Amino acid sequence: MHQTEGLLAALVALLAWGFGDYIIQKSTRIIGAIPTLFYISLIGSVGLLPLVWHRIPELAKTTHILPLLAWTVFIAATYSILLLEAFRRGKLSVIEPVASFELPLTIIIGLIIIGETVTSMQLWLIILVFIGLLVTVLRRDPQHWWNIFRHRTFLEQGVIIAIIGTVAAAFTNVLTGVLSRRTDPLLAIWGVDIILTTLCFIWIAYRGQLKSTFSLTREHWPPVIFQGIFDNAAWVAYAYAVTKIPISITIAITECYIALAALLGVMLNREKLDRHQYYGIAISLIAVVLLAIVSA
Repeated sequence: MHQTEGLLAALVALLAWGFGDYIIQKSTRIIGAIPTLFYISLIGSVGLLPLVWHRIPELAKTTHILPLLAWTVFIAATYSILLLEAFRRGKLSVIEPVASFELPLTIIIGLIIIGETVTSMQLWLIILVFIGLLVTVLRRDPQHWWNIFRHRTFLEQGVIIAIIGTVAAAFTNVLTGVLSRRTDPLLAIWGVDIILTTLCFIWIAYRGQLKSTFSLTREHWPPVIFQGIFDNAAWVAYAYAVTKIPISITIAITECYIALAALLGVMLNREKLDRHQYYGIAISLIAVVLLAIVSA
């Protein structure tokens, strides 16, 4: 029963992150990366407060949790700012596949640092998920993939930033999982959100951008609000999932939000993918369904 709940939570995170990233890209191009992070964390801080306010003193008194919370916030802020900036500069259908590298990195960190285990079948399906996502990482010129060894392969705008952010994302996944297990999923996400909200507000105020940020928000409030709802829903679902199933299984399932967001970029932004990238998305989605079935 616990495994089923964890798998369902992971699927919720997959959907929420997929739609959330599509909206986040729009928001970053309107108000910028740090203001976007500010509103995401602000909405999480306010929205989750009624559910955790009675446990806040417990978090403050648990001294061994505070260093873990501090490291989680630091790494999460680094990862968020870098990937949001990558979304602002690059195409959603290109940046999302690059972010897929957080899958093997997260699993490696989980296996080595916190000693998680997976079955051989689960491991092969996780590898298949990653291969499917990896196929979509690079766009090639000319269009035919079989010319990769005869022509230059290139990286598009925002990819380098996304790669660095992906390393930080892997550590964020593991730290958030450990924090959720030692406290509570809702309390863990709220704790990260409230600190990020404060830090982002200080930065925006220091740059003298409060007035312009709030002005742009009034004009473009729908993406700002919905990005916060989707992203926080995803993190809460992820935090709950890792308390029921291994982090490696959770991240393998949720990582297919990349395929969903890439498809949204194609359908709604009219971005174009090469034929092999569609194959990669299909492989990833099929592997995730099989992984959920064998893990139930």
